[in-house]
Amino acid sequence: MKFVTGGCYQGKQQWVLTHEKLLQSQIADGAVCSAKEIKDAKALDHFHLLVQRWMLADKNPSEEIESVLRSNPGLIIITDEIGGGIVPMDPKEREWREVHGRVCCQLAERADCVIRVIAGIGQRIK
Repeated sequence: MKFVTGGCYQGKQQWVLTHEKLLQSQIADGAVCSAKEIKDAKALDHFHLLVQRWMLADKNPSEEIESVLRSNPGLIIITDEIGGGIVPMDPKEREWREVHGRVCCQLAERADCVIRVIAGIGQRIK
């Protein structure tokens, strides 16, 4: 599994398309995709939004991603870094940021490779 992270609109998806030689159709969108689409995808973008969807459905994101990786161990996971900046007033938003951060730590530890993309430039950090 590869894990690609970075700020919003920093070119993460384009970096994956170019460096992994993927087609747009091979990337599932965590904002709207089904479990089957993730299982069949080469990459999963907007992982942070998938974590939010799982939380809204009262699912445990840590357990859910383990299930995903059992069925698709070569998946490339692309996520926005959402923990920086102003702390939200809404407790649910704060909880989402914390859970997402913890799951990202779980993924980074497990990943074969971690890339951070800034301004379209990917840097291998693991």
